[in-house]
Amino acid sequence: MTNPQVQRTHELMLNAAGSLLSAGGPEAVTHLRVAEESGVARATVYRHWSTRADILLDLLRRGANLSLDPPSGDLALEERVTGVLEAFAAALRSEGGRTLSAMIGLAEWDEEVFNALERMTEFGPRILRRLLAAGVDDGELVQGTDVDMLADRLIGPLYLRRLLYHDDLTDGYVGRLASVTLAPHLVS
Repeated sequence: MTNPQVQRTHELMLNAAGSLLSAGGPEAVTHLRVAEESGVARATVYRHWSTRADILLDLLRRGANLSLDPPSGDLALEERVTGVLEAFAAALRSEGGRTLSAMIGLAEWDEEVFNALERMTEFGPRILRRLLAAGVDDGELVQGTDVDMLADRLIGPLYLRRLLYHDDLTDGYVGRLASVTLAPHLVS
């Protein structure tokens, strides 16, 4: 979207969708309601997003910093993992975390939202799994470590505590989580 008018219209509609989400939850975010709220034609909304799930996914992308860069290789594995988890926790604390929470609830009944979430699940887990696999390859983690299970053990509590308990996910908590979870798998 390089046309400034198209970009302004897109932002106007996305802001309207965000307002609808805040006021009425994900069910309130429909093409018709976004059009009414933003003052554009419904066809314009459809040109930008073919499904409601796409609108919610765009809200999620906007609300969370999803451009996570892999941490520097000169840090210890625990520091690299902690950095990734802190960035993921920050994304969960942002507007995107609230959108994600709404989408998770809706995904139980809406296959399009479920599919959209499936596309997004690679954000933190993919980088974390690569980092852990490199840790095994480099001899920092015990050979035979189940990287997928370890990644789940590291990320799962962040989802649980933020989306279910509405905790703040402080960097201190994230650091302790990384330390305690990685300890049995680190090569001495």
